Amino acid sequence: MSKPRQPLRSKQRNDNALPEPIFRFTSIVRNGWLVLGVALLTALIGILAALSVTPVYEGNILIQINRNAPLSREMQTNVPAATEVEILRSRSIITRVVKALQLDLSVEPKYFPVVGAFLARSDRGLPEFLELRGYAWGADRVNVSVFNVPGRLLRQSFALAVGRAGSFTLTHETLGIKLAGRVGQPARLRTRHGDIELLVSAIDARPGAQFVVTRNPTFQVVEQLRKSLSVTENGKESNVIGVSLKGSKPELISRILNQVGDEYVSQHVAQKSNETGRALAFYDQQLAESRQRMQKLDERLAQVLRAHGVSDLNEESTTLSQQSIALQAKLAEAEQQKLELSSRFLEQHPTVIVASRHIQDVRDDLNRLEARRRSLGAAQQEIARLTRDRQANSEVHMGLLNTQQKLAALMSSDNRDVRVVDRAEAPLQPGTLKLTVMIVLACLGGLAAGVIASVVKNAIVARNSRVTLLYMRDIPDRQEVTVSG
Repeated sequence: MSKPRQPLRSKQRNDNALPEPIFRFTSIVRNGWLVLGVALLTALIGILAALSVTPVYEGNILIQINRNAPLSREMQTNVPAATEVEILRSRSIITRVVKALQLDLSVEPKYFPVVGAFLARSDRGLPEFLELRGYAWGADRVNVSVFNVPGRLLRQSFALAVGRAGSFTLTHETLGIKLAGRVGQPARLRTRHGDIELLVSAIDARPGAQFVVTRNPTFQVVEQLRKSLSVTENGKESNVIGVSLKGSKPELISRILNQVGDEYVSQHVAQKSNETGRALAFYDQQLAESRQRMQKLDERLAQVLRAHGVSDLNEESTTLSQQSIALQAKLAEAEQQKLELSSRFLEQHPTVIVASRHIQDVRDDLNRLEARRRSLGAAQQEIARLTRDRQANSEVHMGLLNTQQKLAALMSSDNRDVRVVDRAEAPLQPGTLKLTVMIVLACLGGLAAGVIASVVKNAIVARNSRVTLLYMRDIPDRQEVTVSG
């Protein structure tokens, strides 16, 4: 008889078993191919983005304003630095800068997407057999001196293709414009919109390279440059103004800043010269009028002296005083003599008559002398007035002459109230991150993206495992039933 079979125990399921933690190193490494693929893809995208990023450079200049000019102290005005800041960014100065540097004329090489600009900046280029026609490689340059277009063609982009032996072709496919020319020779084309004038002065590019030529409205470029310029006073009441500019072309930045400084100094010198010239003309007129007044006073003084027949009224007055005293003494003596004769003779006596006539003659001489003395007194008063006027006019004339000499010296000197202390140099280091730093960051970012992708995958797998376990718990345990023999 066989032994009864023992019922088989059902296999126990480990319902508490959980998936492996998603952040465990082994769980991440298990997805190595995923981590590697995501890291490489992300790093490649980051490196391409780093190669396409245009570096930004910054340049600056310093301008000093001198408040005390020794030769123009009479004309010196204390202009606040805030006013000079606004003048520096004014349209009058910026417009002259734009026209002097032809900033409204844009000539940009047509680069290969993503890496073309990087290769051009590094001046490495590519071997000629690898270069694709239609793109500029390396340090290709075209110098356009004149590019005049009608108003309706402003902001339109023209393609300039470099040919062989100094030839080129300017085209605009949409408008159906095609203009051929050679270096150094003006080219002209009449279109339905107006005439196009082009002069290419130099070409340093391989045949087939293309450039995008655009003529922009001057006022638009002026406004853009005004907004890009940063003009501030360095310190409170320091009279030192800093001008800075950011851009992608170091040499152009330095040229723009130096041109801004030169135009500002030139305008200040021109304004100062105009003011000094107007003041000099005013003082010249005042000096001429002063000379005329002095000449009239001298003529009147000479006329008064000629009217009295003498050259020195003081000496003449002294002489007349002495003569008057002598005549008065003579008159007194004659009257005394007449009294003596009257005591002895009658009035009709010839001796008495002669004495009386002599007394009358002396009195007549004395009256004439007194009349001349009175006329000399009036003349002396007029001469004194003329002398005072001449002295006052002479002092005014000397003051005008001194100021006129200072202004003339100021016109001929190079004494400036403003000067550029530090001129701009082409910046060497960009303000953005270096390429090597961006590549390292792209690699680190790719690695981080790969780890995140692995963690996400582990999280999804763990979630699915939990769902499966919960589903299995809801199914009753299956037991094996034993049957006795």
